[in-house]
Amino acid sequence: VLLREVQALTLHRGQYTTSRRTAAVPQLQCTGGTAGCSRVPEVVQCYNKGWDGYDVQWQCKADLENTYRFGQIEVSCEGYDYPDDPYILRGSCSLLFRLELTDEGERKVKNSGSFGSGYYQSRKDSSDSGAGAIVVIVLLVLAFGVYKFFLSNQQPQPSFGDSDGFTRPSWQSQQAPPPPGFKSSFT
Repeated sequence: VLLREVQALTLHRGQYTTSRRTAAVPQLQCTGGTAGCSRVPEVVQCYNKGWDGYDVQWQCKADLENTYRFGQIEVSCEGYDYPDDPYILRGSCSLLFRLELTDEGERKVKNSGSFGSGYYQSRKDSSDSGAGAIVVIVLLVLAFGVYKFFLSNQQPQPSFGDSDGFTRPSWQSQQAPPPPGFKSSFT
């Protein structure tokens, strides 16, 4: 197929090119950009917008969120007989692209700040500031309960005598119980 006559290409994520002289490569290859490569689209269509005397000029479109756009793109096809052959192998084209943030995407990144602040911002925008105070109060009550249950010193009741009839010294009643296997007859 003569490359200049190709009007449109449809490329799919996860599919590989047809190959004859070289190894097959993924049809869609993200090479970075300000948005990273976490949002590679499922399908990209590239349209032939004309010939500049050297190469076809392509415009590529995909179903992307408003916060992402294509940056630098490069359509690469395998020449049928040799690398710069104007005739290409059908199905051999791939797209190398950079995924960039739009102005809207950059604003969202700046507003999000750090981890978890996106949730906080959306709660604040919904005019529900009382819910945040309730969450803080519940967490404080839980922390106080854990402190009282596990970490506070338990003051034993004063002991005037045990069932064996002996009176224990006051220092012994203020300490924690003896370790396992300890016999009170040795004291």
